[in-house]
Amino acid sequence: MDVLSDVLERVRLSSAVYFKSDFSAPWGMDIPNGPFAQFHIVTRGQCVLKARSIETTLFTGDIVVFPRGNSHWLADTESSERKGGMEVVQAIMGGKSLFEGDNTSTTLICGHFELDRSVDHPIIKELPEIILITDAERKEISWLENMTNLIIQEAGSDRLGSNLIVTKLGEVLFVHVLRAYIMRNKSEKGFLAAIQDERIGRVLHAMHTSPEEDWQLNTLARIAGMSRTGFSNKFKDLLGETPLTYITNWRILKAKELLTSSKKTVGEIAGAVGYQSEAAFNRVFKKRVLQTPLKYRQGACSDQRR
Repeated sequence: MDVLSDVLERVRLSSAVYFKSDFSAPWGMDIPNGPFAQFHIVTRGQCVLKARSIETTLFTGDIVVFPRGNSHWLADTESSERKGGMEVVQAIMGGKSLFEGDNTSTTLICGHFELDRSVDHPIIKELPEIILITDAERKEISWLENMTNLIIQEAGSDRLGSNLIVTKLGEVLFVHVLRAYIMRNKSEKGFLAAIQDERIGRVLHAMHTSPEEDWQLNTLARIAGMSRTGFSNKFKDLLGETPLTYITNWRILKAKELLTSSKKTVGEIAGAVGYQSEAAFNRVFKKRVLQTPLKYRQGACSDQRR
């Protein structure tokens, strides 16, 4: 599995599509700050978008995502009265739009992506406030164009399985949009820059593919094709932490998932994430998570039963 996919799987990426709906002018909706990454796809017409860092007009085929869940509003014009986003969603899901009329000015698909923001990984902190993919940009990227068209075709359809299809396609859309963002914005530092760096990217792939390996600085430097000092400095410069700190954090993240999703013993999990003994694993886990693996498992299982 590639590194980005591995990380997104750990942060439990999921999606929900609220609606595909027609809006007749005048219309507008306010979306407040929230825990989810909201997205909007304009399938017909145009609308005004306003957020803290952007004010622009969206046109047919444009996609906008707010990975951090920042507040924003959409409307046919700046002066139109706006309803609360949740009020709009509830009305449409109840079978009635708040902005019905004889002349549809805009058609939107709206929904959200959900990430487990409690996960301690650099990608959570690096997600931008907004990702805007224009129709022209989307059409230049065949895989994003195809994915968006599939969602447009299925959203609002009454065909068998459409709701499930759109939900799953929404998750794929987030990965496509993030991939397009990474390709378009060459970061100088951070996790997104590290996975694009040929040498550091190789090391991250090795770490993620085989967390059970006894990774030492010399071995990792050899994979990168660099001196030990040069590799260590470059890794820390990009990611803000040492290679051994990164692999330790990743192992603990993997262990937390195994503790909640598998029936493996603590000792088996210790071996699966690279620890020679259960005692060593317990020490590191408790230092990072502030409780033993067994206590963590018991607490997680208790939460799931509620």
